[in-house]
Amino acid sequence: MALVKCRQCGNEVATNAAACPKCGAPPHRRINFGKLFGIAVVLLVAPCFLAWVMAQVRGNDSAAPAAAKRTVDAKQVEIRTLLAEYTDNEVRADEAFKGKVIQTSGVVGEVKKDIVGDTYVLVGTGRQFELPVLQCTLDSAQVKKAASLTKGARVTVRGRVNGLMMNVLAKDCEIVNL
Repeated sequence: MALVKCRQCGNEVATNAAACPKCGAPPHRRINFGKLFGIAVVLLVAPCFLAWVMAQVRGNDSAAPAAAKRTVDAKQVEIRTLLAEYTDNEVRADEAFKGKVIQTSGVVGEVKKDIVGDTYVLVGTGRQFELPVLQCTLDSAQVKKAASLTKGARVTVRGRVNGLMMNVLAKDCEIVNL
């Protein structure tokens, strides 16, 4: 226990005392620079970490343009089969589909934008409360086609499967048939 001088009366007061015993003034509190430094580090590092995570989620494989990726022959997959495989065994489904370009048809669930502004379409079998569904992130050239989609309509999409994260994710998607 250290002693410090009271700011008001000059009497010595213990640092853990609630008030000066002579005048009742609250004791002088020192700034904890360790805590202050820790908060500053968190505030500076957190945005960088968040940006890195978002880059990982988005795939961040911009080395090859999306149009070049679409030239690969797409594997025809029933939407029901794709979703059932990921529901049954994610590891087996990743072996079969992850990194591969697939083409499938299904029912439009929603057309939205993610937190970084990329447009995506949720495609499923049409069942109510369906999870997972195929979440197709579209490139910027496909936004006008996405704007013409209607919830409940049938659509055919082509894209590269990126695995399961709540939904089955597909990147660099294009709307093949409305």
